[in-house]
Amino acid sequence: MTKEEIIRNIWNQLPDLTVNDARRAYEATINLMKDRLSKGEYVELRGFGTFRVREKNQRVGRNPKTGEEAVIKERKVITFKPSKEFKMKVMEGNNIS
Repeated sequence: MTKEEIIRNIWNQLPDLTVNDARRAYEATINLMKDRLSKGEYVELRGFGTFRVREKNQRVGRNPKTGEEAVIKERKVITFKPSKEFKMKVMEGNNIS
């Protein structure tokens, strides 16, 4: 699903909004999440999941092509942990008979 598809779905579900209102709501939500995560805070969306920033230490890795060792610098990564409700929804959608 693309950004535009999400905006169109918001607009379809909330007919009192214009497409531009839906776009602004989407942008405001995403920008707020980016802002909080960039400050090291977590973002919890009940029923969906939690985004957190995690620090990874420097370590030695290997180039998969050459096998040569290389230092991987310390860095921050964003992790996502889905809620139980979301996991169940995904599992229900994967019932292949």
